[in-house]
Amino acid sequence: MKAENAGDTERALVEQYLAAVGREASALLPERRQELVSDLAEHIEIALAERPGGTREILSELGDPRTIAATALQESGVGAGSGAPAAGPAVVPVTVEPVGGSGRRRTPAWVVVALPVVAMLAGILVGVLGLVLRIVGVVVLCRSRHWDWNQKWVGVAVTAFLPTVIALGYNFGVSSGDVPTFVPWLLTGAMLVMVAVGAGWLWKVRKA
Repeated sequence: MKAENAGDTERALVEQYLAAVGREASALLPERRQELVSDLAEHIEIALAERPGGTREILSELGDPRTIAATALQESGVGAGSGAPAAGPAVVPVTVEPVGGSGRRRTPAWVVVALPVVAMLAGILVGVLGLVLRIVGVVVLCRSRHWDWNQKWVGVAVTAFLPTVIALGYNFGVSSGDVPTFVPWLLTGAMLVMVAVGAGWLWKVRKA
């Protein structure tokens, strides 16, 4: 029961913190404000997974909601005179990385986008290598903060899941003697186009 109460208290603290950020950033466009709050919520979730029970410490490390909102307002060009405090805690970056001493750095977006294309090309030469790179690409994409979860699901489906299903369906569901020799190359080309289109879409919708 105590553990449940502690969990409820921590959730309430996070909700109050995010609500305060939303209020302080009310001058932002709705979609930008939602993006800010979502990024913070995701960061808090990751940090809590690394440090269960450390809600107060994590929120303290993030900084005062007014400071975060002031930074977002400045970055969005919503005027320095919009009520942002002239003095206070040092301004922290709005886009934050997981804390807790893990030392992880954000993978550049171009690496995440390039991995499925490289995996597809490598798979043409060495099937196992392509599969390994595809798995790595899925993991890196899912851990990246350049996309929200809806975009990640679409990216995984188009650049990894569907090409894999097509390849497995052909390799295990069709006898090589039943189809013309150009069909495997046609399917490979189609999968390469699919992966390239998916990678291009991910690059287009990425967060700065």
